[in-house]
Amino acid sequence: HFSVGGDYYDCISLNNNEFGFCIADVSGKGISAAILMSNFQANLRALFSDEITLDQLVTTLNKRVMASAKGEKFITLFIGKYIVDRKELQYINAGHNPPLLYEEGKKKLSTLMKGCVGMGMLDRIPAIEMGVVKMQEPTKMFCYTDGLVELLDESGIEFGTEKIEKHVTNTHPIHENINDIIESHNILAGNTAIFDDISILGIEFTPNS
Repeated sequence: HFSVGGDYYDCISLNNNEFGFCIADVSGKGISAAILMSNFQANLRALFSDEITLDQLVTTLNKRVMASAKGEKFITLFIGKYIVDRKELQYINAGHNPPLLYEEGKKKLSTLMKGCVGMGMLDRIPAIEMGVVKMQEPTKMFCYTDGLVELLDESGIEFGTEKIEKHVTNTHPIHENINDIIESHNILAGNTAIFDDISILGIEFTPNS
């Protein structure tokens, strides 16, 4: 049995040198949550451009969510922009599950934590910290919603972040990492241990190509 979902992910070309992306999850379930996320998607697509900074974008999105949800629901969001010629990733994590960033040459795994509170939690966001990462080598980014870490295996144990890390920390393409997770845990085969929406967004950065 499946109900209306409230996850959202997107990739948006801003110009020939920049692209934006996001993954988001709304609190609660059902029609009201889905409508709020649908409105959020429309607002984000209307606002996201190469002329707006991420902190300006997040501030405006928060106001729109507050106006729609009136404090009854909130949205967690990870939003980023990649500037190709500068090999620079800019991001804001608004209360979302921290994406994983894996630098293949250094074999270095990090989490993208910098940001602010979720959208719709407060009338005014008290502080926003934008993260900046300079890409120096082939790097994979794995974004997901909390439905993935809450997935239960046959023993009733949560999937957790450690299993995600094991799937990502290798030189295989990100789409293979994602397929391995989906297939090994029967995510698309009606797994009865799925209690929430699951969304995954993977991106590969190849700064020297």
